[in-house]
Amino acid sequence: MATTTVLSQPALLINSVDYSDQCTSATVTINFESLEATSFADGARKYTAGLGNHEVSCTLMLAYGAAEVEDNLAALVGTTTSLEVYATSSTTAAADNPSYTFSGAYLESITPINGSLGELQTIDLTFTGGTYVRATS
Repeated sequence: MATTTVLSQPALLINSVDYSDQCTSATVTINFESLEATSFADGARKYTAGLGNHEVSCTLMLAYGAAEVEDNLAALVGTTTSLEVYATSSTTAAADNPSYTFSGAYLESITPINGSLGELQTIDLTFTGGTYVRATS
């Protein structure tokens, strides 16, 4: 019988800093470019995996001050860093809580001020590239 698991409280660490209490959404996309591997003898096109082009997107609530969200991210923009994303709020990988650890993920840009009257400020981040490891224990 199939079951459904709802991602309701993922854990997110960026550059070893736990942002789980400031994160409102997280998306992990594992992507490998497709390379055609079709030969003359094939009756249909065949493909194989090329370079990985992975992406982690997240939304954080903005906070200002020393060692806060904006301060930490300002130091990371334009560089590569590490990320860890867990399916649940626990930062221990398990069969029912897979973790995805990214190394060398690039943060191209940030929007350090994103405010509207009467709303909390948030920042949308997209980390691209790098390598990843999936763990379940």
